[in-house]
Amino acid sequence: MSKEVLLNGHFIPYEEASVSIDDRGFQFAEGIYEVFRVYNGHPFQLERHMRRMRASAGALGLELDDVLAKLAEQSLQLLGRSGLKEAAVYMQVTSGHSPRAHLRPVALEPTTLAIVNPASPPSAEVTEKGITAITVSDERWAKCYAKTTMLLPNAAAKRRAHAAGCDEALFVRDGFLMEASASNAFVVIDGVLTTAPASNYILHGVTRAVVLDLARELSLSCVEAPIPAEKIPSAEEMFTTGTTTEILPVVVVDGKTIGTGTPSWSWTARPLAPAPRGRSPGGCWKPTGLRSRRSRLPSQIRKASRNEFASYTRR
Repeated sequence: MSKEVLLNGHFIPYEEASVSIDDRGFQFAEGIYEVFRVYNGHPFQLERHMRRMRASAGALGLELDDVLAKLAEQSLQLLGRSGLKEAAVYMQVTSGHSPRAHLRPVALEPTTLAIVNPASPPSAEVTEKGITAITVSDERWAKCYAKTTMLLPNAAAKRRAHAAGCDEALFVRDGFLMEASASNAFVVIDGVLTTAPASNYILHGVTRAVVLDLARELSLSCVEAPIPAEKIPSAEEMFTTGTTTEILPVVVVDGKTIGTGTPSWSWTARPLAPAPRGRSPGGCWKPTGLRSRRSRLPSQIRKASRNEFASYTRR
């Protein structure tokens, strides 16, 4: 069976999918997107992804609540039709198509798209050895919290990193670390897990939020606070978080070794208080660690994904 996509509410073969050359997503990057992971057939944190997608629509002045609700429902149908149990589901909405003009016409019909691809998590080699990064000046617009299809600065930063022989680029704005080109960034300084505040200058990452939730449940010392770029070389540990990249240790930044230069994750073994075990009063599994020594999000997060799916289907 050929691969299917969801385009404007219809399930069609991938090879037959096409959009108008007058689509404003194509001509003006006037579009938003989300990617959610599927573990063992269960969407992970779908509600958070849809909440962020609604916020992205609002940033572009688009009223898409009903459109997004239908897109989420049909994306799950597409997932079922694909038969994939480990997947990444891409959803995109543009404002629609009309003759090219900067002023957007009123009441355009949005263009909606969903694609299901097999999951390709980071390899064990990558997560055991860690990745390298460079810092770059953050030249993006001031609404980085909106997940739009205008990713030119991000793509350019990724190319610069690749040209420098590195895996990732870290955005620095006014002397402070914001995030990476395609993920959020965490550092451990003086034993405190720190990530940039959820301002308009970073994407409010779903995996970032999950890591913060788990750290707080474990009573680990963690803060959302500005991170001076000059402090990155003195960090004990560093990692990035993303939906498809999960959690990746960063071992070198701008040629300088972070910590011991190898992923240790030692801070996860030093909770300030005993971690709770068993089930919470609400029936959710309580995570017992942020990650294992292996390369994937831990089994506890997989359990959390099952709970997330159950809570979504109850709505």
